[in-house]
Amino acid sequence: MKQHNIAWFIGILCVFFPAFAFAQTETGASTAGLHNVGEVLITILVLSVVFEVAMTPIFNWRVFLKYGEGKGWKTPIVIGTALIVFWSYNIDIISNLLVSLGQKAELDFGGQLLTALLIAGGSDGVFRIFTKLNIRNPAERKEKAEQARAEAGKKETELQGGTSD
Repeated sequence: MKQHNIAWFIGILCVFFPAFAFAQTETGASTAGLHNVGEVLITILVLSVVFEVAMTPIFNWRVFLKYGEGKGWKTPIVIGTALIVFWSYNIDIISNLLVSLGQKAELDFGGQLLTALLIAGGSDGVFRIFTKLNIRNPAERKEKAEQARAEAGKKETELQGGTSD
């Protein structure tokens, strides 16, 4: 039931956000600013989904499962990757958002760092939504990590047993 509620909530937001902008026009507020803010928010959502999906092969990689799963490495890896991508492509969502709100802002490293943190947090949020929708299964990932560690321990024991002869 919760899965359907999330889907409905997202659908309602997609439908009513433009209606909210239209309602603001009738009161004399600027739709250009709201439209730009909407574009920035959609960019955040899309980049969060892209980073979640793009990082999945790394986090499901047997080596990562063996050495990194459950040890707090996912967030720094996502932040670092996002920062490198945003720096390479001159992306600063924070300055875009401020400009959309009518403030003066220029592309800078602080904005890119904050953007990377924002996308990393959004990626985690997307993972939680995927988990609730049964697209991702953290229990399965944990089980795979335990298997990889057990296999590595078994191989290590075999190697140590073979060298003592």
